[in-house]
Amino acid sequence: LEVGAFQAPESCAMQLPEFVSGGGTLRTPLWNHRYTKSSARLEAARRLLLAAWLCFLCLPPRYRRASTCCFLAGVAPYSMLAVLNLTSDMSHTNQPLSLFVVAAALAMPFLGGRDAAGDIAGRWLTQFLALCVLASGYLAAGLSKIRYAGVTAVLNGDWLHFALTEGTSGIRQRSPCPWLLDRVIALDQHVPLLSWGAMAFELLLPALVLVLPAPLRAKYCGYVHLAFVASAIGFHAFNFAVLGANFMSNCVLLGVLGAALLPQVRAGLRQSLAPEDAGRREGACSVTVSSSLAWAGSLLTLLCLLGWAANNADADSKNEIGAALGLPRPVLHGIDRLFPFSVFPMYTEKRTRKWPKGLAASHAVLLVITSLQVLSAALQYSGHCKLVWRRRDDREARLLPQTDTPS
Repeated sequence: LEVGAFQAPESCAMQLPEFVSGGGTLRTPLWNHRYTKSSARLEAARRLLLAAWLCFLCLPPRYRRASTCCFLAGVAPYSMLAVLNLTSDMSHTNQPLSLFVVAAALAMPFLGGRDAAGDIAGRWLTQFLALCVLASGYLAAGLSKIRYAGVTAVLNGDWLHFALTEGTSGIRQRSPCPWLLDRVIALDQHVPLLSWGAMAFELLLPALVLVLPAPLRAKYCGYVHLAFVASAIGFHAFNFAVLGANFMSNCVLLGVLGAALLPQVRAGLRQSLAPEDAGRREGACSVTVSSSLAWAGSLLTLLCLLGWAANNADADSKNEIGAALGLPRPVLHGIDRLFPFSVFPMYTEKRTRKWPKGLAASHAVLLVITSLQVLSAALQYSGHCKLVWRRRDDREARLLPQTDTPS
């Protein structure tokens, strides 16, 4: 994708040195500082990235440590290029991929092993991709529709009509199928139905992925996730055909998540996505290491989810929360920090971004989903603790000496 074969050229991180040498300006997404380094440093980062990840792809699986070192060596230059590239054309296409690459770097030292640690790392990375990269991102996009366009525009489809007609400059020239764009615009009376479908995908399914109750998770988790993956790929295919919006990197991540979930669905979902479940397996890894990895992964996932919630709450407050914490104004239109968390305000009018119409409704939805998510996590944590204590009591009972009189 990144060498420009499928990704949109302006979203390709590899073209950043040429962008800077041609007079383009870059800013750091979070702190909104101007990037003043020369293009030579970016070219060196690109060479290191290509060399490291080509070696990673070419090394046989038995060279696990060497391939891990090669992958980690390419993470830092890729992260720098991809994150800076977010501000070169003010797009969001590299945000999910960049966040996933950083998480993969944390899991890579443990992946590929045949012990419990490798199993925990793989399950945690799948969970992180589903919850903290994809579901949270699409939920943020749905909340932005409510926040900036308003509940009325979501119900009657005004935001979608704006996106199809005048929301993006040169949309007809960019669309691969202009005739399909004309057919969709002609369905004026059915635009509300399309809007409801988009909101079901960007609000309902991500919310189910995030807050599915613990008693239902083991039975229905895989099916909900696969429905989310299929609808997301269909959504991006429709967007590309009608609007020319290229989110190929998201489709790759969705394919990775679907490939990870299919074996669990075929096996009848005997195991859940939770990394704590993986720690119950036996393996060469000690119980202490397994428990530490499981808890560390759960803590990192929780912190990332809280970061998404805080970013959306900051957007609902017109960035007053970030200003109180000393953060500068967001780099994109004064409303979006782009990385590590974005509000994805695509297809909303610029004037509604200055005077949002649905701040209260967006914040109410965010509070409900966050509360349900905390409750679901608490129930899962309670069930896991009960299982740990029950197993510990059983183990201690087996170690007690067998006597005729009860002790």
